Amino acid sequence: MPKLPSGLTTFEPSDTVRRTAQNENIEAIDALFRATGGHRHTGKAGDAPQIGTEGIAVGAVTSDRIALSAVTGDRVARATLCRRHLKSGRLSGNVAKYKPFTVTGGVVVGVPTAPYRQYGDNYWLVNRSSVPFPQSITVNLTTEYYEIEGISFENNWVAPPRNFYVEISSDNTNWTRAYTYSHSGTEQPPQYHPFDQLFHGSYVRLTLTEPGNQTNIAYVSGFGVFSRDVQESPDFRIHKGSLQYSEGWGWKDVGIKGVQRGSASISYFYPNGTGSTVREVTISAVNPQKTFVNITTSGLSHWFQTSPMMDGSVCARLVDGNKLRFNFYEGFYEAYAEISWEVIEFA
Repeated sequence: MPKLPSGLTTFEPSDTVRRTAQNENIEAIDALFRATGGHRHTGKAGDAPQIGTEGIAVGAVTSDRIALSAVTGDRVARATLCRRHLKSGRLSGNVAKYKPFTVTGGVVVGVPTAPYRQYGDNYWLVNRSSVPFPQSITVNLTTEYYEIEGISFENNWVAPPRNFYVEISSDNTNWTRAYTYSHSGTEQPPQYHPFDQLFHGSYVRLTLTEPGNQTNIAYVSGFGVFSRDVQESPDFRIHKGSLQYSEGWGWKDVGIKGVQRGSASISYFYPNGTGSTVREVTISAVNPQKTFVNITTSGLSHWFQTSPMMDGSVCARLVDGNKLRFNFYEGFYEAYAEISWEVIEFA
C-alpha cells in the first residue's frame, strides 16, 4: 500500500480496506484544502499539481467565487496584470503626479511625472550617444507615504525603460533598493511594475542602467509612483471652506470658471477599415494650464479575430485648448467605447 506525495494511500484490488485507512485518506484530502495549510498548485510533494500551459478555462473563475480582498497587489506576480486592472480596482493612487524632480543627465521636456504622455510634451530622454548610462531621476513626493507598492510608465512605443532599478528614501540620503528590472526581449515591457513588498518614503529614485537592445536610448514618460495610502482621484480638497487644487507643488484656492460636458463614442473595425481608434471633439476654448479633463468610459476590444474580448481603455487630452482627443489604448482588430466627458476650467 504505497503512499502518494499528497499523503493518500493506494490499495490493490485484492486489499481489504479498513475504516481506519479510509479515514486517513479523508484526512489527507482535507489537509490539501484546509485554510491553515493552503492550496498553492506548486506541484511539490504534498501540494496540488501545477496549472498547465493551457491555463484556467474561460468562465472558471468569476467575481462571486473570489472572496473580498483575497487578491491584493503583493500577491500578484510581476507583469501578470496591467496597471489599468489595479487602477479600476482602486487599490492605490499615483502619488507622483506633477511632483518636483531632478535628473542626473539627459534631456527633459515638460514634466515626466505628468500622469499622461501628451505625445511628446512630457518626457525624460537618455541617449547613449550624448550621455553615458546609468542616469537617474529623483522624484520628491513632498510627503511621507507608508504603503508604496509599485511604479508605472506610459507606454510610448519608442524606447520604454527596459533595464532599471528603483530606490526609496525618507531623507534623500539613505536609500533602500525596492525593485530591479531587466528585459532583454523584443516584446513590449509592462507598464506597471509591482514591488514584492510595501515600502515607505518621500523620495523615489529611478536609475536607468542600460537602454534597450534595439536602440541606444531610454525614454521615460508618465512616470507614476503608486501607494495604498491614497486612492486614484482628482487632486481636490475642501480646506477651511475653500475649494483647493494641487498640481503637485502645493495646494491653491481655486474657483470654477466653467464646466463643459458631453458624450462621444469610438468605433473601429480593422477588416473593413471603418472607424478609428482616435476621436476628436471640439469644445469652447479654455486655458489648458487651468483646466482638468475627466472621462468615464465603457468599452470592449480584442487584438485578433480569434482572441477573447476584453475591457477597453480610453485616454483623453486637450489639444490647442479647444479640442478633446480620445484615444483607444487597445483593439488592433476591433474596438468600441462609449465616453462621457467633462472639462472643468478653474478661475
